[in-house]
Amino acid sequence: MNRQRDSFTTSVLTSPLLRGGFALLILLAWLAGTANGQSQVETSAASSSIHVKHVLGFEGVRRNTSGELSIQDDGLRFQQDGKPAAQVSITSIHDISLGEEDNQVGGLPMTLGKTAVPFGGGRVVSLFSHKKYDSLTIEYLDSSGGFHGSIFQLAKGKGQTVKNDLMAHGAHIPPSEDSVSTQSTPEESVKARQQWSVQVDRVDPGETTLDPCFSDAIYENLLKELAKSKQFKRVFRSGDRNANDASGVLVLKTLVEKYNPGSETRRAVTTIAGATKLKVHIQLLTGDSRVVLEHTVDGNVWFLGDNLGATNKVARNAAKTLKRSPLPQLATSIAQQSIGKEPILMP
Repeated sequence: MNRQRDSFTTSVLTSPLLRGGFALLILLAWLAGTANGQSQVETSAASSSIHVKHVLGFEGVRRNTSGELSIQDDGLRFQQDGKPAAQVSITSIHDISLGEEDNQVGGLPMTLGKTAVPFGGGRVVSLFSHKKYDSLTIEYLDSSGGFHGSIFQLAKGKGQTVKNDLMAHGAHIPPSEDSVSTQSTPEESVKARQQWSVQVDRVDPGETTLDPCFSDAIYENLLKELAKSKQFKRVFRSGDRNANDASGVLVLKTLVEKYNPGSETRRAVTTIAGATKLKVHIQLLTGDSRVVLEHTVDGNVWFLGDNLGATNKVARNAAKTLKRSPLPQLATSIAQQSIGKEPILMP
């Protein structure tokens, strides 16, 4: 009787450990299989094309799609299976920058699996369930002169290969000078439309060590969020020559005041550290540099999500702030300019 009771007690005590052990073995086996699959994909990629994930900014390509990035004649091409290729001229590229990021792999199955590992073992698994990759930021001008900041994720070490190939094919990368000229004030008329348009300037990193991919992600997300909000007649890119002929164009300037790059792996392991933080100061100005409004907005990733998610949040918060803020009366400003008087912007 005592022997049976002792056996039952031992079984009860060891069963959680057995379940946790099986869960850990399953996770490790899954990680090994994933690593094998990734290495096979990366090895099989031809030298003329590299498998990448398009994060944002490449015209004509949806966000967060995977495909092949290659150089064809004088163009940089992104090809997704079963869809027409998107391409930009290499001569339109004026800057290329590289960065390094890390992210957790496995998604929801990995998250559920880690919760089954006892005694905090899930955090240990997090240390081995992340992948480092290169972030490749390519800045180019479209046919209208509009600035684009496109971001790609690719296997670690491949970013430099793409950059070297582009430079070998004629991509001219000047020193850190802003190639976008200051836009002149467009002529206004009494019959101007009753709604402002906005031109989004490139993001000024200020005195921070902001990674170029973050800078361009903020810029592209601002364009997206402002277009979605439908609060402006038109949303122009920085340098777009079409803005010169448009009536009532405001300029949105963004200055980064604070940047903490954070770490997705540290967030997964500790749950209290590794937050990615952004704080930016936005200004809306008229063509003659009169400030219409200014605010400071934040965008942070505390727990779940990749580091670039902070740029989505800061752009969304900026668009909401602008939508809540009153703008001057467009008709009054234009009428006073037409008779040679200083414009008085009415709140």
